[in-house]
Amino acid sequence: MESKILVQDKSISEVNLFFLLTMIWSVGIQFLPIPANSYQYFAFLIPIIIYLFFNRQNLERILRPNMLNLKSIFLIILIWLSILPVLYFIVELYVSLFGNTLADIVSEDAHDTFIFNLFFAAITPAVLEEILMRGIILDGYRNKPKFIAALMNGLLFGMLHLNSFQFFHTFIAGFIAVYLVLGTNSIFAGILIHVINNGLPLVLDYLYPINTNVGYAEDPNFLSLGLFAILGIILVVFFIRLLFKVNNIPFKEDSYISRERIFTTSLVLSIVLFIVISILIIYSI
Repeated sequence: MESKILVQDKSISEVNLFFLLTMIWSVGIQFLPIPANSYQYFAFLIPIIIYLFFNRQNLERILRPNMLNLKSIFLIILIWLSILPVLYFIVELYVSLFGNTLADIVSEDAHDTFIFNLFFAAITPAVLEEILMRGIILDGYRNKPKFIAALMNGLLFGMLHLNSFQFFHTFIAGFIAVYLVLGTNSIFAGILIHVINNGLPLVLDYLYPINTNVGYAEDPNFLSLGLFAILGIILVVFFIRLLFKVNNIPFKEDSYISRERIFTTSLVLSIVLFIVISILIIYSI
């Protein structure tokens, strides 16, 4: 089928501006006297509510509130298991190159109890970040090829975390989450893998506490880690294609492709803001 070009499409510029304003807002509120466990509600929930209110006529298209079938849930779990070697490789490479100071700061628990950790570190970000990124932002890129939409979503998702350590593995996680949402036409696919990825380590840590005297491995075997990461990528591609097939969703691109420019002024400013903040954080520690 011949592609139809959408000349008047302005959805990307709109969500790029929204993302920039959300980043500025999320940075600004860190200087306000609010409880640490309510940060994401101020940073993300408020912009989400405002955006969805002004776009309430498109709520179903933006949020994709479709339930997952059991086959999809099973495949999403397999995809998460397959991507773990890739994420682990990236984390170990970062720590090897830049040290673990920032990694330790980011990984610190902000609360004292397991329930609080699970709710604020797993469930809350899974819901709010997925609505923000795989709902609102992905919808803005709906007329771009899937790979481009996933690539940009991963980039923005990485920058959303405002530090260099989390950027790289959240970039990959965001990229994969886009394909899960598109392959199921459900925001719950992104929420599910997000909850599993953030929550399962908390559960395991609660059941089997980690020895705090044991730090990061000083000399990881990057050859072995790299081979497992490559195998993980192959499995992820296979399972994602199967996910599309299970849900009878075409993996090939739709006929509507936008020529709208991606690197708008808002996006460039977001990238600059992220780089500046990342550098300031590194120098501050």
